Amino acid sequence: MKPRRVGSVLLVPVVVIAFYWKIVLVRQFSLLLGYEGTNQAYAWFNYWITSWRQGVVPIWDPFTSCGRPFAGEMQTGAFYPPYLVLLLTPFRNGMFSPQCYHYFYVASHIVCAWLMYALIRELNLGPFPGLVAGLCFSLGGFNVRLGEWPHLLGSAIWLPLIVILLVRAFKADSTLRVVAWSALSGLALAMSILAGGLHVVMMQALVVVSLTIFVAAQARAESDAERGKLWRRAILAVVVCLSFAAGGGAVQLFPSVEYSRRAMRFAGSAMVPAAERIPYAYLGDQLWPQSIAGLVLAGFPGNASSGEYVNPYLGVFPIFLLVIGVARFWCTPWVRYMSGLSLVAFLYSLGNFSLIHGLFYAVVPFLSMAREADRFMYLADFGLAVLAAYGMEALLAGAPEGWWQPFERAFRWCAAGCAFTLLYPLVIGHGDMNAWIAFSLLLVILSFALFRYIVRAPHSRWSKVLVLSLILFDLAAFDWSATNRIQASAKGADRLADLQRSRGLADFLRAQPGVFRVECKTDLAPNIGDEYGIETTTGSGVTMGTDYARIRSHPDLLNVRYVVKPASSPDPGDVFHDAQWKVYANPAGYPRAWLVHEALVEPDANKTFQRLDDSSLNLRQVALVNASIALGPALPAGELEQVSVHRVNNNHVELVVSAHSRALLVVSELFYPGWHASVNAKTTPIWKVDGGLRGIVVPAGVSKVEMDYAPISFQCGLALSIASFLGAGTLCMVARTRPYVTAAFFRM
Repeated sequence: MKPRRVGSVLLVPVVVIAFYWKIVLVRQFSLLLGYEGTNQAYAWFNYWITSWRQGVVPIWDPFTSCGRPFAGEMQTGAFYPPYLVLLLTPFRNGMFSPQCYHYFYVASHIVCAWLMYALIRELNLGPFPGLVAGLCFSLGGFNVRLGEWPHLLGSAIWLPLIVILLVRAFKADSTLRVVAWSALSGLALAMSILAGGLHVVMMQALVVVSLTIFVAAQARAESDAERGKLWRRAILAVVVCLSFAAGGGAVQLFPSVEYSRRAMRFAGSAMVPAAERIPYAYLGDQLWPQSIAGLVLAGFPGNASSGEYVNPYLGVFPIFLLVIGVARFWCTPWVRYMSGLSLVAFLYSLGNFSLIHGLFYAVVPFLSMAREADRFMYLADFGLAVLAAYGMEALLAGAPEGWWQPFERAFRWCAAGCAFTLLYPLVIGHGDMNAWIAFSLLLVILSFALFRYIVRAPHSRWSKVLVLSLILFDLAAFDWSATNRIQASAKGADRLADLQRSRGLADFLRAQPGVFRVECKTDLAPNIGDEYGIETTTGSGVTMGTDYARIRSHPDLLNVRYVVKPASSPDPGDVFHDAQWKVYANPAGYPRAWLVHEALVEPDANKTFQRLDDSSLNLRQVALVNASIALGPALPAGELEQVSVHRVNNNHVELVVSAHSRALLVVSELFYPGWHASVNAKTTPIWKVDGGLRGIVVPAGVSKVEMDYAPISFQCGLALSIASFLGAGTLCMVARTRPYVTAAFFRM
């Protein structure tokens, strides 16, 4: 590798760390002060790391929502390989270090910039344009505002690598090499799947398909037979890529598909079946039309989206560059493709304002699952970053005499207009302009000055220094992802501190004997389940099991022994309190497991839940089942039956039962496929009881009952993922994959 290329690669981490000085070099700021960042990403990491360190595969989470498949929601990233690095991180006071979270977040951005740099080099552009594109893609637009959503960032960083490997498949000189490179591209997409950003994965799949069609359509062919061959290879490439992506990500996809059939997802204020198409009326979070101004003016009023904060801003000078790149290299197919991709993505992100949004919803399968239209700015940012690299290449390479004059005139008028707008309030004596708008106008003026300097001295070393300085200065000013801890605390908005201050509550609950659950009756309840290992009926996520959504209105049946309320609660009788919480005992709560000798058959699930509300039905003695079960006689008066429960680990539960006669053991654990039971080492079925709990038939006498979570979805998915990675490696070894280029196939 040439020295200047090495310098560009090594400069990336320096620039990225400088950009994120707030969370790397000092500890006064954090990405984890919001509710979702704290109670989803951070708490999930804590649970995931703790499970692995205990030698347990984290596939079932017993601590939230009365138990749920941990990989059911893709955004947990339960099987994302880079997370293994986090197993080496130290815990502080038994908790995952927020600072390590920040380091990993910054490292992901470094990898993102490196991969975009590699893509630009693959397109035969220079190292410095690659550096510019890498920094714009990593530190601007969609990717820079993902502090609370590491699953989205983990997925987003892989798109440049997916495209690099797909391009090499396009250039391969044999069918075997087409398959090998396409398989590797599919594995890069599989890494995106494993990271858990489903919306990003769908966008990346659209890039794979659209890029393949574009390349095949514009490729030069001397005959119809040769063109037919090109299209066959194009179809082969996309099929292999998507197949290996699905195979490599199967360990995540299979549990998610299984869970989605039994879950509801939140769509605004509504809940809809997770496996069904979301009604168009529930699609939300779109960009406002005036957001187009956000490409240059990051502080423009109304620039953000209707929901989460998504901003198309990549910096002012990169916008100058992409205009130049499009004009200078329009004949280059890559420029045309990236321009079209950016335009379509932006139009789609406008949501209900855009015809494209409605058409894509109607004709593209599963696209409704990507509910937030504004997230499609990710693809626009990707395309714009590549175009900015072409513009930087044009600036550094120079142009024929007089070629720059139209741009210089246009940019001069733009800068003059910004200067007039900036100075006019001062002239008339009203300096009330929005400070961020004023700063954006100043950046336009500086960008024009830098453009003029580079045109006159394109080979000056200072040109590159000034470009990097201006881009970094610009993007850093509008990066609001890190929050000042002191300010957040003063506003009562530090959710991480709330979670950390719940340690006293957790210590009290852990000190109580037996197995039980806790219900937190407060808005924005902290995730003490995943953080401290307390089994709760609450949790945090975007989905909820269908059965649990209906049975959660019966907390007594769900083994709720304690109810947690804010310290401000006026209710008397608390058994514990501190500055933040009060804890109340719930004597009506059922035990974790009990025996019944009468089972009423109710095949209709709706009627089952209606009968749960019947106060005359004693569920401690009678169970509602959907099929007939033969049980022994009822317990004689004065005799006792006993059940003791011990959770060995998250995926294994043991019970010791002493029954008078053949009985149904009702366990207050949610019924879910993948759980297997044995009684005295003999496999036995698990019955669905009381609308969503587990029931196991036990004989008279003392029995040992064991339940293990070993879903076939996980086992088959893991086997397929391993086979896909090994298969792709074998293909590469056989093909000895190299990016051979032929004149007849897929020239770009």
